[in-house]
Amino acid sequence: MIHSLDLEMHLLGALIKYPEKYAEIQSFIDESDFYADDNQTNRTIFCALKQCLDQGDNVDHVVLAQRIQSFNISFPQDINITDYIYSLSLRAISASQVLQVAKELKKFSIRRSIYEAAQDVARKVKKIPSSAEFSEIIQLADETFNNQMNLFDNGPEKPVNIYDELEEFIEERGNNPVEEFGLSGPHPRLQELYGSLLRPGNITVVVARSGVGKTRFCLDFCSKVSAMHDIPILHFDNGEMSKEEIITRQASAHTGVPHHYLETGQWRQMGEETVDKVRKTFTDIRDKKIKLYYFNVGGYTVDKMIAALRRFYYSTVGRGNPMIFSFDYIKTAADSQGHNKSEWQIVGEMVDKFKRTIQKEILKDGEPIIPMITSVQSNRSGVVNNRRADNVVDDESIVSLSDRITQFCSHMFILRKKTLDEIDEEPNFGTHKLINVKARHLGRSYRRATEPVRMPDDSLKSNLIHLNMNAFNAEEIGDQQDLAGALQADGEIEQNGGGDDPVPHFGAN
Repeated sequence: MIHSLDLEMHLLGALIKYPEKYAEIQSFIDESDFYADDNQTNRTIFCALKQCLDQGDNVDHVVLAQRIQSFNISFPQDINITDYIYSLSLRAISASQVLQVAKELKKFSIRRSIYEAAQDVARKVKKIPSSAEFSEIIQLADETFNNQMNLFDNGPEKPVNIYDELEEFIEERGNNPVEEFGLSGPHPRLQELYGSLLRPGNITVVVARSGVGKTRFCLDFCSKVSAMHDIPILHFDNGEMSKEEIITRQASAHTGVPHHYLETGQWRQMGEETVDKVRKTFTDIRDKKIKLYYFNVGGYTVDKMIAALRRFYYSTVGRGNPMIFSFDYIKTAADSQGHNKSEWQIVGEMVDKFKRTIQKEILKDGEPIIPMITSVQSNRSGVVNNRRADNVVDDESIVSLSDRITQFCSHMFILRKKTLDEIDEEPNFGTHKLINVKARHLGRSYRRATEPVRMPDDSLKSNLIHLNMNAFNAEEIGDQQDLAGALQADGEIEQNGGGDDPVPHFGAN
């Protein structure tokens, strides 16, 4: 047997009942996996179903039947398409069986591919002239068979010689230069060193202990980028914060009014100036058209999250339009329940699936269009409280759960509060440090990003970014090289009898 109509009907019925499971199988199941020699019914239904799911439309048997009827396709006389689809939706199948059914159906598709390849080889071998060399016969059979099978193994993709495309690609980029590849951000020095942190198809990870401000930093960063480029943000919250808490935090970030007064509603009692500031912020947000869409995914499996991501993108943002995807934060998901998998395996698979979705599935003209920024808890090695700077760990060993997080991301930063001795020794240089531990891409000042910084005491330090974080707003102060210059200038000023402004303003020069 090279087909199973019963398996096809089983899978279609399952997708009608559990559309969120489509994300689990879409990477290896398409219309060609449905047998089409007898009639096109099941293949047509799958195509219509796939169209609905890719666009984020709701799926039920009525909507699906109406969509198919609009195609004006003729079916065998004994098939009433509305009744047929309804019968599919009644099939007894659980959500947990969907993946296995799809795999079994794929086996039949593979058998057909092999059978068709063998038939093609047989036809061509018959036509080979008797004068052909042995190597020619083998080569023809090999090419014919493998061309057929490669469609299954690799999809439409084939290995390419990049040097065949190198000249054209680089020349085309030269003809259409851009200031930054990816979305430019609000922190000039950070971008100068590491380039865009929001590159389509890439994941940026911020690592921090609980309460340090990773959510604050990521949301502030994304909101400012959204305002700069008029691009919506989809923010998934993994059950840590309510919508109301996000609202009051963002209001505090934009107004500068302490969070307590906004959360309690006491802001109207703080005087006319505060009231005017808050209401002016409302107008500014409307004018800038900042769009931050909040979605609580606490308790969701990663497949359900991805299904929600796809539905939102196609239904709200629209195919081919850019979007920022923010996820707070990576931790063990509902997938872990009932599975014999460790936490690091679960988290690794989660990151893998997110990366595949934004890099391989949601595309424009074959290229990624969505960047992702997320955060992860550090382990106890990242604790700063009551410790001196020399005793704080500032490397990737503090990343909790999975090395695969580091593997799949393009940028990874540690965000931490400054220790008391750092605050004392680095006056006017903020409250937090943003320390890069991985950079797959660097900015125009790549040497400044990678070369050690010589401090006034002749010690060498790795470069990093200094931030001042208050009222849920993140302000860039400068990098370690800026600090070294400021401390040097401060020392010279002290030697010369003091001064009023030892720390200059630092831009992106």
